[in-house]
Amino acid sequence: MHSSHAEMSGGWSIMLIRKAVTTDIPQLIKFRKILLCHEDNSSMDEIFRNYFDSSLSDKSLVVWVADDEGVVVSTVCFCICRFAPRFENPSGLVAYTTNVFTIPDYRRQGIVSKLVSEAIDDLKTQGIGKILLHSSDMAKSMYENLGFVEGKNYMSINI
Repeated sequence: MHSSHAEMSGGWSIMLIRKAVTTDIPQLIKFRKILLCHEDNSSMDEIFRNYFDSSLSDKSLVVWVADDEGVVVSTVCFCICRFAPRFENPSGLVAYTTNVFTIPDYRRQGIVSKLVSEAIDDLKTQGIGKILLHSSDMAKSMYENLGFVEGKNYMSINI
């Protein structure tokens, strides 16, 4: 498994940056519910558990976590989609960034930046030629520092 140690928080702690494993699923569910503003709603827990379990297994989801002495404190998820090949992305594989979350006490320490940097290197080795994301205004400069550029919005319909 690809992982690295990163010095965070001004050198106070050494954090393990690694890919998520099935034992991380309860924390992934918890973070997902916080992001969806349904922290205390357990009605979808089994659906979330099945999604993370099957998607991590078939590698249609790649999740990077920051692990502080066994506790997952930050996550970045990448849904892997296959589109028709393009000249700039012959594999057609695209990673959509989602579920970016850091526990409040760990924010503004460069953890997500480190997770995304590690993920970029890993995704490249899998032949993934493009990463998409929708950024909050607060995180935009961090993504720009990593090389992301602003694109046009897309349209959607809920069907």
